[in-house]
Amino acid sequence: MGLLDWFKALSRGEDAGSSDKPQAGAIKEEGQIEGLDFVAAIEAHRKWKERLADYVQGTSGEKLDPHVICRDDQCALGKWIYAAGSSHSSHLSLFHLLKARHAQFHVAASQVVEQVQEGRRERADSLLAEGDFPRCSREVQTLLSRLYLELKG
Repeated sequence: MGLLDWFKALSRGEDAGSSDKPQAGAIKEEGQIEGLDFVAAIEAHRKWKERLADYVQGTSGEKLDPHVICRDDQCALGKWIYAAGSSHSSHLSLFHLLKARHAQFHVAASQVVEQVQEGRRERADSLLAEGDFPRCSREVQTLLSRLYLELKG
């Protein structure tokens, strides 16, 4: 699957999985716009599901802090949103929708961690499977793909 096809599938809400993603070497420059590697941003936000699942199951070696996770300005995408992305794309309604959903994504991820830390693993597992987290995760991926396609023209 080519890079544009991958973005188009994601932009339609399809699950174009990591295995369908084009090889990194061939897409590095093509996947970047205004300092953001859109492919890496999508993959980083996908990996949160695995990280949180491991944390909920107690198999993670990570020490996760919900007060840090809930901040949407700490990851590469968030830093881009509040800097270069804002100066380059703030005229687009799609950008503002992405910004809002990205913030919700981080709050939802932090809620999963909070539930684990409060000893409510079943509730955390439920939030991870059917709460705001999976919806926000899909929306961030879809919106990132749509924004990439719009910016690429």
